[in-house]
Amino acid sequence: MAEKKRRNKGEFAVVVVCIIVGYLLAAQLRSVQLTGAADATNASRLETLQELYNEQSKQNDALEDQVTQLQSEIELYRDQAASGDGGSEALRQEVEQLEIAAGRTDVEGPGVSVVLQDSSQGNVTGDEADYLIHDSDLLSVVNELRSAGAEAISLNGERLVAGSEIRCTGAVVTVNGRRYAAPYVIFAIGDPDTLYSALTMRNGVVDVLSQWGISVNVTASDLLLIPKYSGTVEYQYAHTVTPESQEEGE
Repeated sequence: MAEKKRRNKGEFAVVVVCIIVGYLLAAQLRSVQLTGAADATNASRLETLQELYNEQSKQNDALEDQVTQLQSEIELYRDQAASGDGGSEALRQEVEQLEIAAGRTDVEGPGVSVVLQDSSQGNVTGDEADYLIHDSDLLSVVNELRSAGAEAISLNGERLVAGSEIRCTGAVVTVNGRRYAAPYVIFAIGDPDTLYSALTMRNGVVDVLSQWGISVNVTASDLLLIPKYSGTVEYQYAHTVTPESQEEGE
């Protein structure tokens, strides 16, 4: 009888061990299946991202070729205008002014540089975002400079044109499709005294930002270099008004 009980206990122990081993094998198999599925998903995502990257690279290359071609055409028109009579010289000057206004050429001249740094003072509001530079802060500086007569403006080396965007994307700011973090450096060409006074006047943009501990250093300069806009501008809906189109609209 005692021997039979020991045998039953032994068989029971074997059954328990088999159950545990089976559970562990099942769990291991499940883990392998999940890992395999995750690897397959990651591989699919990587393939999709690679395709998107390749497509974007092709688009960028095509746009760069288009910019190069347009610049060559502009240079040809400029040479033709310079070799002509007085009327052609006036046309050449007009082309130069349009290039500057459109941001299609490097420019230099006097103006001011503005360097903005995130606040370093202690957080007393509980919201860390209150002490960081946002797109609205940069837009306030840029708009003040434009109102004061700035003829060309750049932000972290990006030429600002009519279609340029300045917007927050997480903890950084996107300008002309590129992401930048603080410090932010703004160059503005124009009358240095007027630009400097516009930013540093009492209760002006510098005063407002300093209330949050944001550092804004404005420096007048005799010579600043602002690069040309490196992107392309395409108009799909806006067209030049002609006498014929005016008659049709009446």
